[in-house]
Amino acid sequence: MSTISDEELLAYADEQLETELSAQVEKMLRREQSQRERLRNLLEQRDQGNLGVGDIWRHERLSCPKRSELGLFLLNALDSDHRNYITFHLQLVGCNYCLASLEEMQAASATEEIDQKAAKRRKQLFVTSAGLLRKSN
Repeated sequence: MSTISDEELLAYADEQLETELSAQVEKMLRREQSQRERLRNLLEQRDQGNLGVGDIWRHERLSCPKRSELGLFLLNALDSDHRNYITFHLQLVGCNYCLASLEEMQAASATEEIDQKAAKRRKQLFVTSAGLLRKSN
């Protein structure tokens, strides 16, 4: 593995690296005590407030769209520029937080759709069997 930057180590600690690179960093950290020390020092510096603008931007996820924007993205209800930015953020940047939020929203939407279909079936069964129930009384 080529030399890893401080930013990549911190991104690893924040679980913001793509899966493949994260796995490589983890293997490196398991093998090399010096890299574990380096990561520990970086985390200590960050915890003491020694952050640059880029560190704050990444750590606070300032470029991430709001959850409501992700919902509008799923509904295809955004203007093209905004939609293009979110697509870029998800596909090229590969933001794990936003990808997880999007996946969670898609799963919730699928569950809601299933629940709506089940409620519709129950209503249809009730309506079609209501007359039968009255006759047997």
